[in-house]
Amino acid sequence: MKRWQPYLTCCLIALLAAVASVHAQQRYQRWGGGVDDETLHFGFSFHYINADYKFDLKENWQDLGYTHVTSPFSHNVGLGLLADAKLTENINLRLQPNLRFMNIYLNINDEAHKVQRSDIGIPLLLKFKSDRKGNMRGYLIGGGELAFNVSSAKRYDRNVDIMTNRSYLAYTAGIGFDIYFDYFKMSPEIRWVQSVGNMLDDGDGNTFNHNSPIQRLYMRSFQVSLYFE
Repeated sequence: MKRWQPYLTCCLIALLAAVASVHAQQRYQRWGGGVDDETLHFGFSFHYINADYKFDLKENWQDLGYTHVTSPFSHNVGLGLLADAKLTENINLRLQPNLRFMNIYLNINDEAHKVQRSDIGIPLLLKFKSDRKGNMRGYLIGGGELAFNVSSAKRYDRNVDIMTNRSYLAYTAGIGFDIYFDYFKMSPEIRWVQSVGNMLDDGDGNTFNHNSPIQRLYMRSFQVSLYFE
């Protein structure tokens, strides 16, 4: 729990500051650029991503000479675009393509193995909004995502590097707040992302994968984002 405390503290401070700012603006209801009245509107986003790998070990992994395997959380960044379609007054459909720059680590017998990823993610999400209260409203968001690693294969050595599949599916869920200003809307958001299916590439040429203690590999991340619409 301790490793999460700094990130949760920062998130809480940011959200409290946003709430205080909105409370101070309750003299009149801000327009927010009119995005809530549009059937389709667009925006952009910035992301802080705390990611690691979850894994299943082979049954005989200790017989292979391994004593322990861990994956510490790493700090990463991303940016993206969004297209938002209004379905009802309280439900929106959102397409949020983004680019994430990530270095994720696996420590095997105290030897660090870095997996460098430049992922293009294409999440399709439903956003469930509360009724607007002054210049703020809360929401829940969730859905699925298809992602591709577009890093060059030349940077990997199949004899010493962990090889992962180029694409993967994931599910995601989160919570956030829409904060209205005169000409735009800003939305701080916290989201959890979990990959589905084995990400480990079992190709014949991947020598390290076949000799490693890992049987199945999954990626998970905790994301703190700012959306501007």
